[in-house]
Amino acid sequence: MNPLLKSESVDAQIDDFLLSGRARNAFEAEEMFLDAHLPDIVQLTQLLDDQEFESHEAVKLLMSHGSRRLEDALR
Repeated sequence: MNPLLKSESVDAQIDDFLLSGRARNAFEAEEMFLDAHLPDIVQLTQLLDDQEFESHEAVKLLMSHGSRRLEDALR
């Protein structure tokens, strides 16, 4: 089964947030992408094997953002 969120489309979607002016910078564009596609990323856990999941660009982006701000907010 092919995932609806293609790994090769992640950068293009982030670029679209920037070029359209909806995001002021790359970090904000990445956050907007993650907010819009979190359910799709969750779906990838069911559709891909571990290696495919870990190499998917959306998953790598999610992992690079981490949860530091959430952890700091809980303190």
